[in-house]
Amino acid sequence: MIKRYYLIVKKYFKLGGDNKKLLFYLFITSLLNNAMFLSIPFCAAKIVEYATASNFTFTFIFVGVFLICSLLYVLLHHFNFVAYEKHCIFSHNKFQELILNKVTTYDDNFSKQLSTSYIVSTSFDDIGNIMKIPDQAFDALSELVNIIIALIIILKVNLLIGIATLILNLISLYALSKNMEKQEYYLSGQRKHQDSVSSLLGQVIDGGKEIKSFNMNDDISKYLKMYKKSWRRQYFKYRHYNDNIYVLVPSILGFGKILIYLFMIYLILEGRYDVSFLVLIIGYYENIESVFEKFYDNLDSISTNSPRINRVYKILNYETKNMSLYGENNKDDIEGKIKFKNVSFTYEKKEIMKNVSFEIMPKTVTAIVGKSGSGKSTIFRLLLRLYAKDKGEILIDNENIYDYSKEVYASNVAIVTQKPFIFDMSIRENLNLVDSNHEHQIEACKRVGIHNYIMSLKDGYNTKLISDAENISDGQKQLIALARTLLSKAEILLFDEVTSALDLDTSKQIMKIIKDLKKDHTILIITHKPQLMMMADDIIVIDHGRLVGKGTHKELMKNNKYYQILQK
Repeated sequence: MIKRYYLIVKKYFKLGGDNKKLLFYLFITSLLNNAMFLSIPFCAAKIVEYATASNFTFTFIFVGVFLICSLLYVLLHHFNFVAYEKHCIFSHNKFQELILNKVTTYDDNFSKQLSTSYIVSTSFDDIGNIMKIPDQAFDALSELVNIIIALIIILKVNLLIGIATLILNLISLYALSKNMEKQEYYLSGQRKHQDSVSSLLGQVIDGGKEIKSFNMNDDISKYLKMYKKSWRRQYFKYRHYNDNIYVLVPSILGFGKILIYLFMIYLILEGRYDVSFLVLIIGYYENIESVFEKFYDNLDSISTNSPRINRVYKILNYETKNMSLYGENNKDDIEGKIKFKNVSFTYEKKEIMKNVSFEIMPKTVTAIVGKSGSGKSTIFRLLLRLYAKDKGEILIDNENIYDYSKEVYASNVAIVTQKPFIFDMSIRENLNLVDSNHEHQIEACKRVGIHNYIMSLKDGYNTKLISDAENISDGQKQLIALARTLLSKAEILLFDEVTSALDLDTSKQIMKIIKDLKKDHTILIITHKPQLMMMADDIIVIDHGRLVGKGTHKELMKNNKYYQILQK
């Protein structure tokens, strides 16, 4: 039983969300607090013993010791609470920071395994509970020591009563362990169905327009009822075992206490012991009963939090073979030469890219073209290190991309997507996330041609963008996202279908910006637009994960059937 809880706590500490100094204070104050509580029955028995013998000197001495122990117990309890409070605040912030850092480095497969609702729920609800585990574990350990010492004292005073108390405690611990295992199992199921409900609600919010237009309300309600029914079934099972823990287990010690008290009265009436013996045994038995109640309360909390630890652990230790690691190369004077050498990549047992080789020179525009699903986006995902290649080499400035440090790589390779994400913040705050220098922000916005529009707004750069920037047009949103990308000072810019959803005028403006950016950037474009292909210095043609053509628009139109089909 103890091993099970030891493994739960050990797994928690592996997460790395604690402050060692605060942990030390938490443990020491818990241990000393229980030591003071343990001394109180002894002092009470001594007061009765010396008062009965009319030895008032020692009576008053132990009264004084009793008061000091009681005062220390209160003070240590207060210090323990302060340490607990500070540690909880530290852990809560640390765990959220760890999750945020991990989520930003994971590959695309991460979102398929763990939903947004799972991550959000874990970041708040689960972390809000598991941060209490060190306090619960230290208290449980101190309480176990307390129970063992109290049992030893009772055994020394009366062997028969001590053995009876020991047996009652072992039976209680066994019943506690079995009920907690069942409770933990059903709580995990409860959390799983809760995630299903949260995920469904999130999808309902995102797909509100489709739900209304296709009148899906009744069918969605059926799914919600099904998830809620499964959740209720798990909840009632959980409550059954939880009730056993708080009703059945305490009754074992309570029933034993009645029998032991009757036996002690018999011993006193027989003249074998005096009243101080009664006070001592009662004091330590009730000490065990009281501490045992706290003990199983803490074990119950640890057991209940085990599924929550597993959820946090699943996020912080997520790994797949497609994840790419970072190196220690801090070379930051990147020119932007890109080279793929015989690169192959497999995803979910399907070969996506097959022995692809090409070279892209700095200060050029290269278009990557091909039918949908041909593997164009995979080139970008590999360059962004969202995936790790299976074979071959990917080089930037003749250096392996997996050797660069995270900071250097992130500051030199950036992407502008078809639907860029804008935070619910002001324009300036969105730009601050990359570079907080306002002069740099104005310079970047002028370069992409959005500065005058921003200044025409009532609040200028302090204009709040809401619901992923729905209060401005798609073209303006795209230009702000492009300005944000420029602030990263990245040498290599990846444009993923950036003009596909834009009107003609904004598309022309984006093309003009790309021509200007070519002066000091290496630019790669995934596109279906012939205008962008014609503008490119070089074109890479991909078909079913293979490189089937490379050259200018004119060259490919002359001798490449794949490119000719794309143009038609």
